Amino acid sequence: MSLYRNLLKQALSLTWRHKYLWFFGLFATLLGGSGEYQILARGIGGDTAQNFFPSFSWIKETGIFSQNGLANMGVLLKNDPFSAITLIIASLIILALAIFLVWLVIISQTALVNNSAEIISGKKGLPAGIKRGVAAGTKYFWPVLGLNIIEKAAVCLAFFLISLPIVFWTTGINSTAAASLYLILFIILIPLAIIFSFIIKYTLCYVVIRGSRLGSAIKEGWQLFTKNWLVSVEMAFILFFINFLAGLAIILIVLILIAPFLFLALIFYKILSLIGFWLIIMIALIVLLTIIISGGAALTTFQTASWTGLFIELINRGGTSKIERIVEEWRK
Repeated sequence: MSLYRNLLKQALSLTWRHKYLWFFGLFATLLGGSGEYQILARGIGGDTAQNFFPSFSWIKETGIFSQNGLANMGVLLKNDPFSAITLIIASLIILALAIFLVWLVIISQTALVNNSAEIISGKKGLPAGIKRGVAAGTKYFWPVLGLNIIEKAAVCLAFFLISLPIVFWTTGINSTAAASLYLILFIILIPLAIIFSFIIKYTLCYVVIRGSRLGSAIKEGWQLFTKNWLVSVEMAFILFFINFLAGLAIILIVLILIAPFLFLALIFYKILSLIGFWLIIMIALIVLLTIIISGGAALTTFQTASWTGLFIELINRGGTSKIERIVEEWRK
């Protein structure tokens, strides 16, 4: 357990002492969290209709860039040019903001890995900061973007294949056969998708920390995972329970803080002070959102620092899983 204990203490210290990393953690969270947890949650929930970047699904839901939306735009442009031009400008602004947000998310993900690695390695003369993180994110933007697209595409393909039995069942295939096929595909593809997410983590580290080309990094990430697959799985389980407990703690803090704010709001409401009532409500929302956002950003930073620390440990000194150590002690 000392391997994981040291890595987690190191990641916790890094997260607490270098709070500027929470800025990157905030935007990196928009990728949907840690890959393996997201895959498992989507698999259990049966959600197979996620976009490459699920946090940006609101753009698709507007329907502005759909076929019908563009057709209606053409009609509007013919009948009311001024309104059409206004709508086009608004649409372009939304698209530009979405592109900027994707850029910021990828930059933040890269910066977290780069700056965590520099802090962990203790490189002299290289002060890690927002500027240096953005520089690293800009340098490795396209490989990291490519990795995210590959990961999301592979996961979407896996869930598409898993959903096929449901499609077959609606077209008349035997329900028992469809259920059996669904279960078989689920058992095969979900673990493969999770394994792929581990490989992507290591590949990302090879790209950002070692400066490897994308093709070579994928090969190296696969080799590192196959040599240390049990360590990777154990680390994922440990981080899962830590995140679960941290999530419960955040929920508990929010519930505890809600009570006094509700009490104050009720007092102002009873004495007919609507301004005071809404002021308390606004302050409560700001406080609660600050806690939730800060907690999410810190957890993402902690997760990234943990995986980065594990990567550095594995390529420098290697690691032995807890299960392997128990088996060796039992044999003795």
